[in-house]
Amino acid sequence: MRGKGIALAFLFAGAVACGCATSGATAATDLDGVQCEPLQVPEGRIHVLVVTNHECPIANSYAPTLRALAEAWRSLPVDLFLVHVDPDITVAAARAHAAAYELPGHVLLDPRQRIAAAVGATRTPEAVVLNRSGVLYRGRIDDQWRALGERLPAPTVDDLRAAVAAALKGEPVARPFMPATGCLLPALPRD
Repeated sequence: MRGKGIALAFLFAGAVACGCATSGATAATDLDGVQCEPLQVPEGRIHVLVVTNHECPIANSYAPTLRALAEAWRSLPVDLFLVHVDPDITVAAARAHAAAYELPGHVLLDPRQRIAAAVGATRTPEAVVLNRSGVLYRGRIDDQWRALGERLPAPTVDDLRAAVAAALKGEPVARPFMPATGCLLPALPRD
């Protein structure tokens, strides 16, 4: 019984550290079945949400960029959440997707798109930077995708990286909204 209590204590401590809670209107489930509330940002931390869909080729094309960003933020007070908004994705499919694309961060399932709605996201991929006060940035990861079907060989503007850098310094984000190019959020089933 004691081992189970210790395991639960570690699970709870990990949940609190990554912005997880047991309930909430914008809670989502991670791949281990833990309810997370990524919009509740602890003091002194930055949360980066990337709204994604495993079927969106533009979102999938950003896997290397997200890995590089996660590596750059590894020793900083930044938590990365990949928020799947497909209403039909299963935990097994999300795990397979994360493994296939070597996705970093905490993978969350938001099948009712409550998190996306709360932050105003309408496309995948769409990035959101938050601190304890709220949303500091929403929009594209960078300018590599100028329009659907129009991709630069490399980005010239790294919007998400710049937004996180400003947030870490406690400065306002120069451009708090940059329209994202990507797939529309999947339609939700009618109740």
